Amino acid sequence: MGERYHRFRLAWPQLLVLGTALWLLVIAIASWQLSLTYVLRPASVTTGQVVAIEPPQPYHSHHAHPDCSQQPCLALTFDDGPNPQTTPQILDILDQEHVRATFFVVGSRVPGQEGLLRRMYRNGNEIGNHSWNHPNLTKLSPEQIAEQVNKTQQAVVAAGVPAPHLFRPPYGAVNAKVQSNIPLSIALWNVDPVDWESSNPTQLTQAIIDQAKPGGVLDLHDIYPGTVEALRPAIEVLKTRYQLVTFSEMMALSPGQPGLYYGR
Repeated sequence: MGERYHRFRLAWPQLLVLGTALWLLVIAIASWQLSLTYVLRPASVTTGQVVAIEPPQPYHSHHAHPDCSQQPCLALTFDDGPNPQTTPQILDILDQEHVRATFFVVGSRVPGQEGLLRRMYRNGNEIGNHSWNHPNLTKLSPEQIAEQVNKTQQAVVAAGVPAPHLFRPPYGAVNAKVQSNIPLSIALWNVDPVDWESSNPTQLTQAIIDQAKPGGVLDLHDIYPGTVEALRPAIEVLKTRYQLVTFSEMMALSPGQPGLYYGR
């Protein structure tokens, strides 16, 4: 009995070391799992609300916002996207030329392209509502008009960016019924080089340059390869003549300010 007890006493320090090591291992594994929770957890957690991810922080230019009542400005606007092929190319050009624009998106085209909207917003571009599936709103009922607006608002917010304050009616079709059922600033245009029917990017570039004017709102589309090709050379000329701004900067609009706006 004494000999067994003696052997136990000799093993006790080893057991103590082994137990301590096991306890430290358990703590290390728990800490590692906790770190994975924070590293691998998505930036968004579904909470039952429409917005499921944290909005990206917008780009803030070191330049002051221009006063378009005192200097020549031109607003670049793009309709009908997002398009997974051409919209990223448009954004690349804007980024490289240090220019911001306004994108009027079709709500049904947003699912699957949420990253493009977040990139637009993050880089200082403005996002507007261009209806859910591009109908002529003057032919719809008030309830249908509201649905076109609301579904697109929800799609944009679900992409992780703020809800638009601007609405551009498809085809520029607006009447008293449309205006009374859209609780957003209605953003039209006064410069249209009809890029949607152009097959010659060089001619389109020249049309953009020739038609541009101080206080102009230029209506383009970020879904056509020809517009992509024409854009950079046009911007390089326009930058020497105008401050290139977003629609809201051009009009000095507060969010949701009612009314129809074409240009200065």
